[in-house]
Amino acid sequence: MSFNCKESVGTVFSKIGSALRATKKFSVKYCRVILATTLAFATVLTVSYLGLSVKRFNIFDGMEYKTVSLVGGNLEKALLRANITDNFEIVSKKKNGNTTDLVIRYTFPVTIKTGNEEFTVETSSATVAEILGLVGIGMDDDDMVKPEADTVVDKKTTIEFFDVEYVKGTEIETVPFETTTEYTAALAKGNSQVVSGKNGEQKVYYTEKRINGEVVERFIDNKEIITTAVSGKKIVGTAAPAAKASAVTTSATTKTISTLSPATPIALDANGNPVNYKSKRTVQATAYTYTGHRCSTGVNPQPGYIAVNPSIIPYGTKMYIKSCDGSYIYGYAVAADTGGFIKSRPTNVDLFFATNSACNAFGRRNVEIYILE
Repeated sequence: MSFNCKESVGTVFSKIGSALRATKKFSVKYCRVILATTLAFATVLTVSYLGLSVKRFNIFDGMEYKTVSLVGGNLEKALLRANITDNFEIVSKKKNGNTTDLVIRYTFPVTIKTGNEEFTVETSSATVAEILGLVGIGMDDDDMVKPEADTVVDKKTTIEFFDVEYVKGTEIETVPFETTTEYTAALAKGNSQVVSGKNGEQKVYYTEKRINGEVVERFIDNKEIITTAVSGKKIVGTAAPAAKASAVTTSATTKTISTLSPATPIALDANGNPVNYKSKRTVQATAYTYTGHRCSTGVNPQPGYIAVNPSIIPYGTKMYIKSCDGSYIYGYAVAADTGGFIKSRPTNVDLFFATNSACNAFGRRNVEIYILE
Protein backbone atom coordinates (compact mmCIF):
# COMPACT_ATOMS: atom_id res chain seq x y z
CA MET A 1 0.00 0.00 0.00
CA SER A 2 1.48 3.35 -1.05
CA PHE A 3 0.53 6.97 -0.23
CA ASN A 4 0.86 10.19 -2.13
CA CYS A 5 2.11 13.07 0.05
CA LYS A 6 -0.40 15.34 -1.61
CA GLU A 7 -3.34 13.22 -0.49
CA SER A 8 -5.51 14.52 2.31
CA VAL A 9 -5.44 13.05 5.79
CA GLY A 10 -8.99 11.73 5.28
CA THR A 11 -7.93 9.89 2.10
CA VAL A 12 -4.93 8.38 3.83
CA PHE A 13 -6.96 7.08 6.75
CA SER A 14 -9.61 5.75 4.37
CA LYS A 15 -6.92 3.65 2.69
CA ILE A 16 -5.64 2.43 6.05
CA GLY A 17 -9.17 1.40 7.06
CA SER A 18 -9.70 -0.47 3.80
CA ALA A 19 -6.40 -2.31 4.22
CA LEU A 20 -7.25 -3.37 7.76
CA ARG A 21 -10.65 -4.69 6.72
CA ALA A 22 -9.06 -6.52 3.81
CA THR A 23 -6.93 -8.59 6.14
CA LYS A 24 -10.16 -9.79 7.80
CA LYS A 25 -8.22 -10.11 11.05
CA PHE A 26 -9.91 -7.11 12.74
CA SER A 27 -13.54 -6.31 13.40
CA VAL A 28 -15.11 -3.07 12.20
CA LYS A 29 -15.30 -1.71 15.75
CA TYR A 30 -11.66 -2.48 16.39
CA CYS A 31 -10.69 -0.84 13.14
CA ARG A 32 -12.46 2.34 14.23
CA VAL A 33 -10.51 2.45 17.50
CA ILE A 34 -7.24 2.00 15.64
CA LEU A 35 -8.21 4.80 13.22
CA ALA A 36 -9.18 7.22 16.01
CA THR A 37 -5.94 6.58 17.85
CA THR A 38 -3.96 6.99 14.69
CA LEU A 39 -5.84 10.25 13.89
CA ALA A 40 -5.09 11.71 17.31
CA PHE A 41 -1.45 10.72 17.02
CA ALA A 42 -1.29 12.22 13.54
CA THR A 43 -2.83 15.47 14.79
CA VAL A 44 -0.21 15.74 17.51
CA LEU A 45 2.53 15.06 14.99
CA THR A 46 1.08 17.67 12.62
CA VAL A 47 0.78 20.35 15.33
CA SER A 48 4.29 19.57 16.52
CA TYR A 49 5.62 19.63 12.98
CA LEU A 50 4.03 23.04 12.27
CA GLY A 51 5.23 24.51 15.58
CA LEU A 52 1.66 25.11 16.87
CA SER A 53 0.38 24.66 20.42
CA VAL A 54 -3.02 23.96 21.94
CA LYS A 55 -4.31 26.77 24.16
CA ARG A 56 -6.95 26.20 26.80
CA PHE A 57 -9.26 28.90 28.11
CA ASN A 58 -11.25 28.33 31.30
CA ILE A 59 -13.96 31.02 31.43
CA PHE A 60 -16.22 31.67 34.44
CA ASP A 61 -19.05 34.24 34.11
CA GLY A 62 -20.32 33.98 37.69
CA MET A 63 -22.88 31.35 36.77
CA GLU A 64 -21.06 28.60 34.88
CA TYR A 65 -17.65 27.47 33.65
CA LYS A 66 -16.85 27.16 29.96
CA THR A 67 -13.67 25.53 28.66
CA VAL A 68 -12.43 26.17 25.14
CA SER A 69 -9.33 24.60 23.51
CA LEU A 70 -7.88 26.23 20.42
CA VAL A 71 -4.88 25.56 18.24
CA GLY A 72 -3.05 28.82 17.74
CA GLY A 73 -6.13 30.79 18.88
CA ASN A 74 -6.48 33.88 21.06
CA LEU A 75 -8.86 35.15 23.75
CA GLU A 76 -11.17 36.84 21.26
CA LYS A 77 -11.69 33.59 19.35
CA ALA A 78 -12.12 31.67 22.59
CA LEU A 79 -14.93 34.02 23.68
CA LEU A 80 -16.67 33.60 20.33
CA ARG A 81 -16.28 29.80 20.58
CA ALA A 82 -17.82 29.99 24.08
CA ASN A 83 -20.72 32.00 22.58
CA ILE A 84 -20.04 35.02 24.83
CA THR A 85 -21.31 37.99 22.80
CA ASP A 86 -22.86 40.26 25.47
CA ASN A 87 -20.97 43.22 26.90
CA PHE A 88 -18.78 42.26 29.84
CA GLU A 89 -15.81 43.32 31.90
CA ILE A 90 -12.83 41.19 32.96
CA VAL A 91 -12.71 40.69 36.72
CA SER A 92 -9.52 38.61 36.77
CA LYS A 93 -7.19 36.93 34.31
CA LYS A 94 -4.50 34.38 35.18
CA LYS A 95 -2.22 32.64 32.69
CA ASN A 96 -0.30 29.44 33.43
CA GLY A 97 1.56 28.12 30.40
CA ASN A 98 -0.97 27.50 27.64
CA THR A 99 -3.89 27.68 30.06
CA THR A 100 -5.75 30.92 30.77
CA ASP A 101 -8.23 31.24 33.64
CA LEU A 102 -10.64 34.09 33.04
CA VAL A 103 -13.38 35.49 35.30
CA ILE A 104 -15.80 37.90 33.60
CA ARG A 105 -18.85 39.86 34.67
CA TYR A 106 -21.60 40.86 32.26
CA THR A 107 -22.39 44.59 32.02
CA PHE A 108 -25.55 46.51 31.18
CA PRO A 109 -26.36 50.13 30.22
CA VAL A 110 -27.29 52.67 32.92
CA THR A 111 -28.71 56.10 31.99
CA ILE A 112 -27.41 59.17 33.86
CA LYS A 113 -29.32 62.47 33.79
CA THR A 114 -27.75 65.69 35.04
CA GLY A 115 -29.33 69.04 34.23
CA ASN A 116 -30.04 69.14 30.48
CA GLU A 117 -27.55 66.35 29.74
CA GLU A 118 -28.29 62.65 29.44
CA PHE A 119 -25.82 59.86 28.64
CA THR A 120 -25.40 56.10 29.05
CA VAL A 121 -22.55 54.10 30.59
CA GLU A 122 -21.87 50.36 30.65
CA THR A 123 -21.44 48.89 34.11
CA SER A 124 -21.81 45.72 36.14
CA SER A 125 -23.10 45.45 39.67
CA ALA A 126 -22.16 48.74 41.39
CA THR A 127 -23.67 51.48 43.56
CA VAL A 128 -24.93 54.82 42.28
CA ALA A 129 -22.04 56.65 43.96
CA GLU A 130 -19.46 54.31 42.36
CA ILE A 131 -20.90 54.84 38.87
CA LEU A 132 -20.94 58.63 39.29
CA GLY A 133 -17.32 58.47 40.38
CA LEU A 134 -16.39 56.43 37.29
CA VAL A 135 -17.78 59.14 34.98
CA GLY A 136 -16.13 61.97 36.93
CA ILE A 137 -19.15 63.34 38.79
CA GLY A 138 -18.18 64.11 42.35
CA MET A 139 -20.82 64.52 45.04
CA ASP A 140 -20.64 66.86 48.02
CA ASP A 141 -22.93 67.14 51.03
CA ASP A 142 -25.37 69.50 49.29
CA ASP A 143 -25.84 67.51 46.07
CA MET A 144 -28.84 65.22 45.57
CA VAL A 145 -29.21 61.99 43.60
CA LYS A 146 -32.02 59.57 42.77
CA PRO A 147 -31.96 56.75 43.72
CA GLU A 148 -29.88 57.03 46.90
CA ALA A 149 -26.10 56.99 46.51
CA ASP A 150 -25.69 53.53 48.11
CA THR A 151 -28.31 51.88 45.87
CA VAL A 152 -27.01 48.96 43.78
CA VAL A 153 -28.04 49.59 40.18
CA ASP A 154 -29.50 47.19 37.65
CA LYS A 155 -30.34 47.44 33.97
CA LYS A 156 -33.61 49.24 34.78
CA THR A 157 -31.94 51.99 36.82
CA THR A 158 -31.90 55.63 35.69
CA ILE A 159 -29.66 57.87 37.79
CA GLU A 160 -30.71 61.51 38.23
CA PHE A 161 -27.99 63.79 39.61
CA PHE A 162 -28.79 67.26 40.97
CA ASP A 163 -25.84 69.61 41.39
CA VAL A 164 -26.82 71.81 44.35
CA GLU A 165 -24.85 74.96 45.12
CA TYR A 166 -25.33 78.01 47.30
CA VAL A 167 -24.16 81.29 45.76
CA LYS A 168 -23.88 84.56 47.69
CA GLY A 169 -24.54 87.97 46.10
CA THR A 170 -25.60 91.57 46.69
CA GLU A 171 -27.97 94.04 45.01
CA ILE A 172 -29.18 97.61 45.52
CA GLU A 173 -32.88 97.80 46.36
CA THR A 174 -35.25 100.77 46.45
CA VAL A 175 -36.97 101.42 49.78
CA PRO A 176 -40.33 103.09 49.01
CA PHE A 177 -41.30 105.96 51.28
CA GLU A 178 -44.37 105.77 53.48
CA THR A 179 -47.16 108.34 53.48
CA THR A 180 -48.69 109.36 56.79
CA THR A 181 -51.96 111.21 57.28
CA GLU A 182 -52.24 114.32 59.43
CA TYR A 183 -55.35 116.31 60.27
CA THR A 184 -55.44 120.08 60.69
CA ALA A 185 -58.05 122.74 61.37
CA ALA A 186 -56.04 125.14 59.22
CA LEU A 187 -57.72 123.63 56.17
CA ALA A 188 -61.41 123.41 55.48
CA LYS A 189 -63.00 120.03 55.72
CA GLY A 190 -62.87 118.25 52.38
CA ASN A 191 -59.59 119.93 51.40
CA SER A 192 -56.19 118.28 51.62
CA GLN A 193 -52.55 118.83 50.77
CA VAL A 194 -49.92 116.23 49.86
CA VAL A 195 -46.26 116.57 50.79
CA SER A 196 -44.33 114.10 48.65
CA GLY A 197 -41.76 111.82 50.27
CA LYS A 198 -38.51 110.44 48.89
CA ASN A 199 -37.50 106.82 48.31
CA GLY A 200 -34.43 105.43 50.04
CA GLU A 201 -31.91 102.74 49.05
CA GLN A 202 -30.51 99.69 50.78
CA LYS A 203 -27.92 97.05 49.98
CA VAL A 204 -29.28 93.51 50.20
CA TYR A 205 -27.02 90.54 50.98
CA TYR A 206 -28.54 87.24 49.83
CA THR A 207 -27.80 83.56 49.22
CA GLU A 208 -29.27 81.75 46.20
CA LYS A 209 -29.90 78.02 46.10
CA ARG A 210 -29.24 76.73 42.60
CA ILE A 211 -29.98 73.25 41.26
CA ASN A 212 -28.15 72.41 38.04
CA GLY A 213 -27.48 76.14 37.60
CA GLU A 214 -31.11 77.27 37.99
CA VAL A 215 -32.13 79.49 40.93
CA VAL A 216 -34.87 77.75 42.93
CA GLU A 217 -34.77 79.70 46.18
CA ARG A 218 -33.32 82.91 47.64
CA PHE A 219 -32.52 83.69 51.27
CA ILE A 220 -31.98 87.24 52.58
CA ASP A 221 -28.92 87.30 54.84
CA ASN A 222 -28.77 91.00 55.72
CA LYS A 223 -29.88 94.50 54.66
CA GLU A 224 -27.76 97.63 54.93
CA ILE A 225 -29.36 101.09 54.63
CA ILE A 226 -27.60 103.39 52.13
CA THR A 227 -30.04 106.32 52.16
CA THR A 228 -33.04 106.59 54.48
CA ALA A 229 -36.48 107.06 52.93
CA VAL A 230 -38.24 110.34 53.76
CA SER A 231 -41.90 109.89 54.63
CA GLY A 232 -44.57 111.81 52.75
CA LYS A 233 -47.61 113.47 54.30
CA LYS A 234 -51.23 113.88 53.43
CA ILE A 235 -52.66 116.82 55.37
CA VAL A 236 -56.44 116.65 55.66
CA GLY A 237 -58.54 119.66 56.64
CA THR A 238 -61.05 119.40 59.47
CA ALA A 239 -62.39 122.98 59.69
CA ALA A 240 -65.99 123.55 58.69
CA PRO A 241 -66.10 125.42 55.35
CA ALA A 242 -67.12 129.06 55.52
CA ALA A 243 -70.74 129.56 54.66
CA LYS A 244 -71.37 131.28 51.37
CA ALA A 245 -72.68 134.78 51.65
CA SER A 246 -76.34 134.93 50.91
CA ALA A 247 -77.51 137.06 48.04
CA VAL A 248 -79.12 140.36 49.02
CA THR A 249 -79.34 141.93 45.57
CA THR A 250 -78.61 141.28 41.88
CA SER A 251 -76.85 142.96 39.02
CA ALA A 252 -80.26 143.84 37.62
CA THR A 253 -80.91 146.24 40.50
CA THR A 254 -77.38 147.60 40.68
CA LYS A 255 -76.26 150.58 38.64
CA THR A 256 -73.31 149.56 36.48
CA ILE A 257 -71.24 151.08 33.69
CA SER A 258 -71.73 148.02 31.47
CA THR A 259 -74.76 148.10 29.21
CA LEU A 260 -74.65 144.31 28.71
CA SER A 261 -77.11 142.11 30.56
CA PRO A 262 -76.47 138.47 31.51
CA ALA A 263 -79.06 135.83 30.65
CA THR A 264 -79.73 135.48 34.38
CA PRO A 265 -79.16 138.32 36.86
CA ILE A 266 -75.98 137.89 38.90
CA ALA A 267 -76.64 137.36 42.62
CA LEU A 268 -74.64 139.80 44.76
CA ASP A 269 -73.90 139.74 48.49
CA ALA A 270 -74.09 142.63 50.93
CA ASN A 271 -70.68 143.89 49.74
CA GLY A 272 -71.77 143.92 46.11
CA ASN A 273 -69.64 140.89 45.21
CA PRO A 274 -70.94 137.94 43.17
CA VAL A 275 -72.08 135.04 45.34
CA ASN A 276 -71.21 132.38 42.76
CA TYR A 277 -68.04 132.51 40.66
CA LYS A 278 -65.25 130.25 39.45
CA SER A 279 -62.26 132.35 40.39
CA LYS A 280 -61.22 135.85 41.34
CA ARG A 281 -58.20 137.91 40.34
CA THR A 282 -57.01 141.45 40.99
CA VAL A 283 -55.44 143.24 38.01
CA GLN A 284 -54.73 146.75 36.78
CA ALA A 285 -57.27 148.22 34.37
CA THR A 286 -57.20 151.10 31.90
CA ALA A 287 -59.99 152.63 29.80
CA TYR A 288 -60.61 153.16 26.07
CA THR A 289 -63.51 154.35 23.91
CA TYR A 290 -64.64 154.26 20.26
CA THR A 291 -61.88 153.97 17.66
CA GLY A 292 -64.07 153.49 14.61
CA HIS A 293 -63.28 149.78 14.42
CA ARG A 294 -65.06 146.65 15.51
CA CYS A 295 -63.75 144.54 18.36
CA SER A 296 -61.27 141.76 17.59
CA THR A 297 -64.10 139.23 17.81
CA GLY A 298 -66.19 141.18 15.26
CA VAL A 299 -68.78 142.68 17.59
CA ASN A 300 -69.47 146.41 17.76
CA PRO A 301 -67.86 147.96 20.85
CA GLN A 302 -70.05 149.03 23.74
CA PRO A 303 -69.63 149.32 27.51
CA GLY A 304 -69.32 145.76 28.81
CA TYR A 305 -67.05 144.48 26.03
CA ILE A 306 -63.48 144.63 27.31
CA ALA A 307 -60.02 144.12 25.83
CA VAL A 308 -57.91 141.29 27.31
CA ASN A 309 -54.86 139.17 26.68
CA PRO A 310 -56.68 136.14 25.18
CA SER A 311 -53.87 133.79 26.22
CA ILE A 312 -54.76 134.60 29.85
CA ILE A 313 -58.48 135.38 29.62
CA PRO A 314 -59.95 133.64 26.57
CA TYR A 315 -62.40 135.44 24.30
CA GLY A 316 -65.99 134.91 25.38
CA THR A 317 -65.16 134.71 29.10
CA LYS A 318 -67.99 136.18 31.20
CA MET A 319 -66.99 138.32 34.18
CA TYR A 320 -68.20 140.74 36.84
CA ILE A 321 -65.85 143.70 37.42
CA LYS A 322 -65.61 146.34 40.16
CA SER A 323 -62.81 148.60 41.36
CA CYS A 324 -60.99 147.51 44.49
CA ASP A 325 -61.99 150.71 46.30
CA GLY A 326 -65.65 150.18 45.33
CA SER A 327 -65.90 153.53 43.54
CA TYR A 328 -66.57 151.95 40.13
CA ILE A 329 -69.03 149.13 39.49
CA TYR A 330 -68.27 148.20 35.90
CA GLY A 331 -70.63 145.20 36.16
CA TYR A 332 -71.22 142.34 33.76
CA ALA A 333 -68.50 142.10 31.07
CA VAL A 334 -67.44 139.81 28.20
CA ALA A 335 -63.90 139.39 26.81
CA ALA A 336 -64.32 140.52 23.17
CA ASP A 337 -61.32 142.66 22.21
CA THR A 338 -57.56 142.99 22.62
CA GLY A 339 -54.89 145.63 22.13
CA GLY A 340 -51.21 146.48 21.98
CA PHE A 341 -51.04 146.83 25.76
CA ILE A 342 -50.68 143.05 26.12
CA LYS A 343 -47.05 143.31 24.99
CA SER A 344 -45.93 145.44 27.93
CA ARG A 345 -48.76 144.73 30.38
CA PRO A 346 -49.94 141.18 29.55
CA THR A 347 -52.08 140.75 32.65
CA ASN A 348 -53.92 144.07 32.36
CA VAL A 349 -57.41 144.61 30.98
CA ASP A 350 -58.79 147.60 29.05
CA LEU A 351 -62.38 148.57 29.90
CA PHE A 352 -64.59 150.18 27.24
CA PHE A 353 -66.32 153.44 28.21
CA ALA A 354 -68.85 155.41 26.17
CA THR A 355 -66.96 158.75 26.24
CA ASN A 356 -63.45 160.15 26.46
CA SER A 357 -64.35 162.05 29.61
CA ALA A 358 -65.45 158.80 31.27
CA CYS A 359 -62.13 157.22 30.24
CA ASN A 360 -60.17 160.14 31.66
CA ALA A 361 -62.14 160.01 34.90
CA PHE A 362 -61.41 156.29 35.31
CA GLY A 363 -57.75 156.59 34.40
CA ARG A 364 -55.74 153.60 35.63
CA ARG A 365 -56.75 151.67 38.73
CA ASN A 366 -56.89 148.19 40.27
CA VAL A 367 -60.03 146.17 39.76
CA GLU A 368 -61.42 142.86 41.00
CA ILE A 369 -62.45 140.48 38.24
CA TYR A 370 -64.82 137.64 39.15
CA ILE A 371 -64.79 134.88 36.54
CA LEU A 372 -68.38 133.70 36.53
CA GLU A 373 -69.47 130.06 36.66
